[in-house]
Amino acid sequence: MIKTLTVTAMIAMLSGCAAPPLIGEAEPAASTRLLALQDEGRGKDAIVTVVRESSIQAGHCFLGIYLDGQLVARLDNNEKASFHVKPGRRLVGVGSDPQGAGNCSGNSGFKREVATWLLVGEHQVFRIAFLPSLDIRPSSY
Repeated sequence: MIKTLTVTAMIAMLSGCAAPPLIGEAEPAASTRLLALQDEGRGKDAIVTVVRESSIQAGHCFLGIYLDGQLVARLDNNEKASFHVKPGRRLVGVGSDPQGAGNCSGNSGFKREVATWLLVGEHQVFRIAFLPSLDIRPSSY
């Protein structure tokens, strides 16, 4: 009986992590956790969207989202946020939440970044995943 329950619980946990959310399935982050770059630039800006996958490793801690080194949002599991940025070379990053407390305080100095080049009116999507550690990558879904 206990063996059956253990196997069932493990299958349920693994299946919950098997499929990352599509951009349309991820929940928008709460506006109180969107800290910058929310205003449109009269159609001249580019848009960066960051989607955070669910992960057991990160628990229920927020992750800090950074654009060009600036903290712009705090995302929870299965959340997304979009930012209006000027075209050109940008660094999109993820790291521990500098506003986190207790078990979520972490090392706020750790960041993982990826460079990108944005054109006027372009929309790029980035995905945060744990493969096997915290990472951020361009995404087509």
